[in-house]
Amino acid sequence: MKLIQRHAKKCCRVLKKVYFKKGKNIIFEDKSIFFKRYGVHNTIALHSSEFKLIKRNTKRLTHFNIQWTGHKQGKKYLIAKIERLGYFNGIVYKPPILSCNNFILTKCLSVQNHNKYGNLRDNVFKYSLSNIRDINSLKKTIKRRYKMSLAHISDSKKMSLGVAITELKIIKRF
Repeated sequence: MKLIQRHAKKCCRVLKKVYFKKGKNIIFEDKSIFFKRYGVHNTIALHSSEFKLIKRNTKRLTHFNIQWTGHKQGKKYLIAKIERLGYFNGIVYKPPILSCNNFILTKCLSVQNHNKYGNLRDNVFKYSLSNIRDINSLKKTIKRRYKMSLAHISDSKKMSLGVAITELKIIKRF
C-alpha cells in the first residue's frame, strides 16, 4: 500500500524544528536538542480539546493516526498540546505550533499500521480518549484531525487509507 505524503519534501528546514507558543510569541527549537533534553524519540501532538481528555490518573492510552505511524515499540514519546494547527495542501506545509507547557512522557508498548476500520475490535478502544469509543467516533476524529494537515485529500480517501494504532504507557507529566 502506498503511504500518503504528510509533509512537503522541500521543507527540510521546517521539519528539523519544533515550534512553540510562549505568551504571544512563537519560538522554535532544534528537534534533536529538544528530543535529547527529554530523552524521547519524537512528539505526539494532540488538539487542545483532546489533550484535555487525558485524565491525571490515566496510566495507558491508545492513540490513533491515519494509515500509518512512525512510532516504534519500546521508544519514548512526548505528548504535546497543539496551540495552532498545522497545514498541508500537498505543496505548502506549515507546522503546528505546540504549547510549551504540559508535556506527557510516554513509552510505546505496541504499534499496528494499515488497519481497516471494519476489522477493528471493541477492545482497541479500551484505553482510547473518551471521545473515541467506537468506529464511527474514530472516523469523525480522524476526519477532524486531518482536515487541515491533509487538506488536499478528500474525506472518503482519508477513510479508505485505514488507521494506525499506538498503545502508550504514561510515565510522567511535566
